[in-house]
Amino acid sequence: MKNTTKIITIIILTIIAIGLIVALFITQYNKQNKNTQTDSTIFAKNIIDPDRIVYRNGKGEYYQFEKGTQSYNQIKESIQKAIKNYNESGNTVSENEIDSIHEKSFIEFDYETVSKNYIIPLEENENANMIKLGNTGGMIVSSNLKNLKEMIMIADEQTQNAQSYNFEYRELLSRNTITSMEYKYLQRFKQINYKIYQTKIQDIETYELYKGMCNLAFDEEINEEIFQNNDLILTVSLVPKITVKVNIGNIQYTYEKMNDVDYQYTAHLLIVSKIVNTDCIYNTDLTEIEAQVDRDQFEETFDAQVDKLNTQIFVKDFDSFYQEYQNALGEIAKGRAEEIAEVGFEEAKRVVGEYDKNTQQCREIEVHPNNFFTRKYTQRDQTASYTVQVYAISRQDEMGNGVQIYVDKKLGKIVGASAFGD
Repeated sequence: MKNTTKIITIIILTIIAIGLIVALFITQYNKQNKNTQTDSTIFAKNIIDPDRIVYRNGKGEYYQFEKGTQSYNQIKESIQKAIKNYNESGNTVSENEIDSIHEKSFIEFDYETVSKNYIIPLEENENANMIKLGNTGGMIVSSNLKNLKEMIMIADEQTQNAQSYNFEYRELLSRNTITSMEYKYLQRFKQINYKIYQTKIQDIETYELYKGMCNLAFDEEINEEIFQNNDLILTVSLVPKITVKVNIGNIQYTYEKMNDVDYQYTAHLLIVSKIVNTDCIYNTDLTEIEAQVDRDQFEETFDAQVDKLNTQIFVKDFDSFYQEYQNALGEIAKGRAEEIAEVGFEEAKRVVGEYDKNTQQCREIEVHPNNFFTRKYTQRDQTASYTVQVYAISRQDEMGNGVQIYVDKKLGKIVGASAFGD
């Protein structure tokens, strides 16, 4: 009897234990499935809210649908319905595979400045995957999407009477170098890194402004027609080697130092299709590790040029000059002042660039002497407390930008200069 009771008790306890294990498993399964569905629902309804949706059809034509439009809403709704699951720890996809996807039909939705773009391949996508793009490659975050064919059909319907784009870009280098970017027009550029400046140009009027400003000269004519389907990215850099990789959702610039190169500012122009998200640009300066060495060398060269200035022409010591100026009698002729100014214009090339001599003008004014020429790289602008009578000899470009050299009327020395214009 006792043995029978013991056996029955063991059997009952075993059944209860198995029941508990099964119940726990079912609970965990339902919870996980619920979380997956919840994650998918949250993602589909809230996270997929891109600034634009890009569709590449089977003919290689690109279309973009901007937020708030009916076409955008229809395609977005078809994507939301297609998503069954979402997982941020899916399989990785190589950069080469992403490049291959971009060569075929796809739907990509991206954001202006945040790198969280997603792409759905519409060809050779047996598992119906959606991929989250990264800086290199991507990750499968959703699979088994429903009704890809319906998604394609809806996207094709929205392209009727819509403007198509080609995915094209080309790079141009200006034939002219830029003497300096230290004093001139920096407020019009975004400084990317040490000696790297960049701006986006979207119309011919703005381009003409930068053309005059940076002395641009390209082998291809830049005209108004180019801006119908393209934007321009102008990069002015002291780093001579620039590599550009263009994707639909972003542009990636890489800068590299080159040995045995005469470091001067060069202008790089990227002409890129408006289908590309030009508000999302990544700039990677591989020379940053060596930037301090380059900076030191640049400063040494800059300061060495200052040290070489002829003190018989350029005033470095304001106090001793003023004593000599006060004791001087007579004045130099205007023609002599213009001869002295010629030396100043030659030296001004390293600071503000070169201007046409044919535009030269001369005025007689009163100024405070300054260290425009004698200022070393790490020094600040300085101005004397007193004033002197000078010949102010100026040259300018067609945009009204220029430089004027101050030659004092008594001793015939260059007591400073000033840049003017926008």
